[in-house]
This record gives sequence, structure tokens and C-alpha cells, in this order.
Amino acid sequence: MVCKTWKKIFSGGQAQACTTVTKVALAAAIFWLCMNAAAAQNLNSNNIFAGYSFLADNLISGQHANLNGWNVSAEKKYLPFFGVVGDFAGFYGSAGPPSAAYCATIPASRCLAHSTVSQYTFSVGIRGSYGTTTVRPFGEALFGEVHTSESGLGISNVANNFSATLGMGVDCRLTRMLGCRLVVDYIVTGNFTIARQNSIRAATGLVFRF
Repeated sequence: MVCKTWKKIFSGGQAQACTTVTKVALAAAIFWLCMNAAAAQNLNSNNIFAGYSFLADNLISGQHANLNGWNVSAEKKYLPFFGVVGDFAGFYGSAGPPSAAYCATIPASRCLAHSTVSQYTFSVGIRGSYGTTTVRPFGEALFGEVHTSESGLGISNVANNFSATLGMGVDCRLTRMLGCRLVVDYIVTGNFTIARQNSIRAATGLVFRF
């Protein structure tokens, strides 16, 4: 009788323990699947961007140029909300009339009413972001160099200057690995004292996440 009683108690305890382990294992499996699904869908990941860019550019010569071009960047995530960015862009167009103050300091032959402009920027920096399953707003601070070339009537002026960029943008999800981006940057070039230029850049295009 005692043996049967202990057998029933032991069997009951074993069944209860087995049920408890099953529930814990099931809960752990669901949690693991949810975490992996969230990680797969979260937009806060390594990415490459390529697209069209517009630059409202103020040149050292005092001229203003509205330039069209391209923008490519790559971001490597090192922390959940921060990544390192490399940014490259090229712009092309023509400049308006130079300022009278600028023309007074140079030979008349070099004071061109219109000139062809090309500009390239190379920058690196950091980007802070917060990603969800559908959108990822971000802010960035980049530093680098801008190469500007102005030419007209056989005359060419080339300049290389330091640049600092502050910008904000947003990524939107299209598919699991593909998205679209809109970003606006404020760019300061020159020596930040006498020869300082303030420009605005906007870019839009596709984002490839990996």
C-alpha cells in the first residue's frame, strides 16, 4: 500500500514537472522567434544608399549655383543606435553672376557672368538612428573635403576646402532588404571665418540593408 501511494505521488509529480518543462520550452521558443523576427524586420541595420541629390551651393567666388547630381553612402552599425558613415557625392551645373565685391578683387577677364561648375564631396562621420519595422529617423554629423571646379571662356578655378555637414533624414521600408530615403543636410565649407560658404543638400533614393 505504501509503495503504491509513493508510486502515485511520484508519477503525478513527474507528469506535473513534464508539463511545466513543456510550457517553459514553448514560451522560450515563442520568445526566440519574436526576437529574431523583430531583428529581421528592424530597419536599424547596416546599409548602402544610392540616389539623386540636389545642392543649393554658395561658392567662394560669391556666386550661387543650383546643382544636380548623385549621392552614395554606406553605414556600418557598431552600436544599436549609432553607426559609422562614409558619404560621397558629385554635383554638376552652372553658376549665376559673381558678386561685385568678388569681381573688384580679380582681373576683369576672370569675372565671368556664367560658369560651369562641378563639385565633389568626400565625408565620414557618425549617424544616430532609431529603427522600427517601418521607418527609421536619423541624424548625422559628417566631416571631410569638398573639391570644386569652375570653368568658362578657357579659364578654370579649382579649390579644395574642409567641409562639415549636419543632417536629418528618414528611411522607409519597401521590402525586407529594400527601402527608400529622404535626407536634408546643412553643409559649411571654407575656413569658417572670412571664406565661409553655407549650402543646403537634399537627396532621395534607395537603401539596401544587410
